[in-house]
Amino acid sequence: RHGDRRRCCDRQRQAAANGVSVATYDLVIVGAGVAGMAAALAARRAGLRFLVLEAAEAFSTIANFPRAKPIFTYPTAMVPEGELQVQATVKEALLAELQQQTLATGITPQVARVERVTRAGDELVVHLAGDRELRACRVIIAIGRSGNFRRLGVPGEDLDKVSNRLHDPRDFAGQQVLVVGGGDSAIEGALALAEAGAKVTLSYRQPQWSRPKEENLARLAA
Repeated sequence: RHGDRRRCCDRQRQAAANGVSVATYDLVIVGAGVAGMAAALAARRAGLRFLVLEAAEAFSTIANFPRAKPIFTYPTAMVPEGELQVQATVKEALLAELQQQTLATGITPQVARVERVTRAGDELVVHLAGDRELRACRVIIAIGRSGNFRRLGVPGEDLDKVSNRLHDPRDFAGQQVLVVGGGDSAIEGALALAEAGAKVTLSYRQPQWSRPKEENLARLAA
């Protein structure tokens, strides 16, 4: 199969070199998060004919982080491969860095929801909502896990007052809020809510913390 895809790309490049209109992309990238946009930068550097597909907006997971969410980009001595580099320590600055390095350089995702990918000979068919199709020699799936939140399976969790994502902690100033969980997201959310003026109860199923980062535990203890 790897040989089939290589032949597919070879034919596309030869057709393009001969001035023939090419309908098949060298690469289709599904997802415009950090991984997908990093792949797009690499594809552009390699001279590939590529397309980025995104169901919502570029970096939507980060854009939906709570306001002023702290970002951990350590170990700081490690420099990732590729063009996409970040130094920001809070959500808003990180989003600006990512947009500056991708969207501002002309890499614009196409808004479309991918339903499945199938094979047709030595090509891959990307099926989009609305019975549309795209063809590619290769496909990168970079959709992450946004939206696949865990549920408790208890009565009442479908009520309007229950949320699986925190956007702006200031919306809960003066309110009583229960945060369920013991990882970084739960602790960061609880801290942000408390700092915004909410009365917060943090519920965790274990007698002690075991997963959060040391920085978050230090803030929680303080």
